[in-house]
Amino acid sequence: MAFITLITLVVLTPPAQANSFGWSVLHPSGCCMHADNKSHSYNYSSLTGNMKVAGNYAMINLGSQTDMTVHYDSTPNNQTDVEMFDQYYDDYWGIDRDGSSTGTNVHARAQCVRALVPAISTSWWKCDQYEVRFDLADMNRFSENERKHTACHEVGHTVGLGHSSQTSSCLRDGRVSTRTYNSHDIAHINGRY
Repeated sequence: MAFITLITLVVLTPPAQANSFGWSVLHPSGCCMHADNKSHSYNYSSLTGNMKVAGNYAMINLGSQTDMTVHYDSTPNNQTDVEMFDQYYDDYWGIDRDGSSTGTNVHARAQCVRALVPAISTSWWKCDQYEVRFDLADMNRFSENERKHTACHEVGHTVGLGHSSQTSSCLRDGRVSTRTYNSHDIAHINGRY
């Protein structure tokens, strides 16, 4: 009796309009590494008035929409998962902030500042600590909803979400006012954490 073994190769790709989630070991510098656990502590004490409201909104929104556990860390230290800053930036991280030679304006950015290297080459990179920075040159021109959108967008990057073209997601890039995650985003987050 002969046995036939069938091997099926399954390639998982998101729908054309969907955002990506996390990067593998092959893309350590790309957007966006997963957080290292389900608990997400944050500090926004460096933020100024309007951005404190937006930053706090974004973190509370993450906790209320997903299975993530979110809490405010009043004294930031090496255990803080997300620390938020705002100021008038000029070419921070080598990216144009209103006027350098690259010709690109970036309103805000989430950047992993302490990555956890995967133990084996097939594992995912994870981020132990993110910084989120908002450019006040833009944020002071934005409406409250646009600031909350931007904060939601950057916080989404801190848990591994990439950009989306869906209008129902705050991961949509650009100056828009969607302030929440859509069902696709939530499924990614809850599925991972």
